[in-house]
Amino acid sequence: MTALLMQRAGFDCVGVHMRLMPTANPDAEAARGIAERLGMPFYEYDLAQCFHDEVILPFVEGYAAGETPNPCISCNRHLKFGALLQIADELDCDYLATGHYARIEFDAALDRFVPRKGIDNSKDQSYVLYTLSQEQLSRIVLPLGGHLKPDIRQMAAEAGFPNAQKSDSQDICFISNGNYSEFIESYLGKPCAEGDMLDTEGRVVGKHRGLAHYTIGQRKGLGAHGRPVFVQSINAQDNTIVIGDDEDSLQARSFLVRDFNWIADIDISKAAVSCMIKIGYKHTPRPGMIQMVNRDGKHYVEVNFDHPQRAITPGQAAVFYGIDKYADSVIGGGTIHCVS
Repeated sequence: MTALLMQRAGFDCVGVHMRLMPTANPDAEAARGIAERLGMPFYEYDLAQCFHDEVILPFVEGYAAGETPNPCISCNRHLKFGALLQIADELDCDYLATGHYARIEFDAALDRFVPRKGIDNSKDQSYVLYTLSQEQLSRIVLPLGGHLKPDIRQMAAEAGFPNAQKSDSQDICFISNGNYSEFIESYLGKPCAEGDMLDTEGRVVGKHRGLAHYTIGQRKGLGAHGRPVFVQSINAQDNTIVIGDDEDSLQARSFLVRDFNWIADIDISKAAVSCMIKIGYKHTPRPGMIQMVNRDGKHYVEVNFDHPQRAITPGQAAVFYGIDKYADSVIGGGTIHCVS
C-alpha cells in the first residue's frame, strides 16, 4: 500500500526487499509479486550479516547483561533507515518510503523535520523513529501514517492485493515462537547459567534458570512461593535476580537514559525540560521532566516522571514527546540505563 500510495502521488517507485536471515523467506516472493503488479523494478538485498551484527548480537548481549533490549529499535536505526537509505542512494532514489504508521512533517516554526504519531493511535509507530537525524528525516516518506489501519486494509482489498487481510506482525521477527530464552540458548549453543533467586532481604529463596528467562516486573515462571511474586531487579554481575511480593516496589519515578538522540533543538544541559515520556511500545506517555546529568564522568539524561511508573526496564527505549500542541511529536529518546 505504501508503494501504491506513492505511485498515486506521482512518484516513480522501486521495490526493495531486505533479506535478513539466511533461510528462505516467503515474504520476498510476496513483495516481488506486488512489485510486478505495480510495474516497479524489484531488488532483493542480502543484509543478513548487518542484521546479525546490529540487531541479533546486541539482543543476545543485552539479555546477558541483565537488560531487556528492544531489537526493533536497532533494526529501524541500522537497517530500515540506515542500510535502506544507503541502498536508495545506490539506486539514485530521492526518498525512502516505508509502511510505518507514523508521520514526518517539516515544522517551519522550528525549522526542523519532526516525527509525529500516526493518525491510528492503536498502530502508532513513532516510538521507533527517535534515532533519526534531520538528514534522514528529510528523505523519509510515511504514507500510511495519515490513515487508519482498517482503511488501509480496505484500500488494499480494492486494489486486489492478496495480502490485504494478512495478520499484523507480532513480537520479534527473528523469534518465530516468541520464546526469547530458547533462541538465546540456541544462539549461544548452551543453556543460560543458573543462579540464585533472592528475596528483597538478600536471602536465597531458589534458583533461576538463567537471566534470559526474566524481565523486570515478570510474575510467571518464578516457581511456587506461596504467594504472587514479581521480578524486582536483575544483577548480571553476580548472576542473581531479586523477587518480591510488593508490587509497589516496582513503581519508580526517576531513571537514567544513555545513547540518546535529539530531534528537537533543545538544551537540557542547564535546566530541566517538561515533556511526555514513553518507556515501552505499549506504554502510554506520561508527563515528566528531563535534564542532562553527569554520573561518574559519563553523560546521561535523567528522567523524572510526575508520578511513579511500573517496571521501568533497563535496555528498553525511553522516547520523549513534546507537550501541548507538540504532544504528538517525538523530540528525542534513548536507552534506559538504570533506575536512579
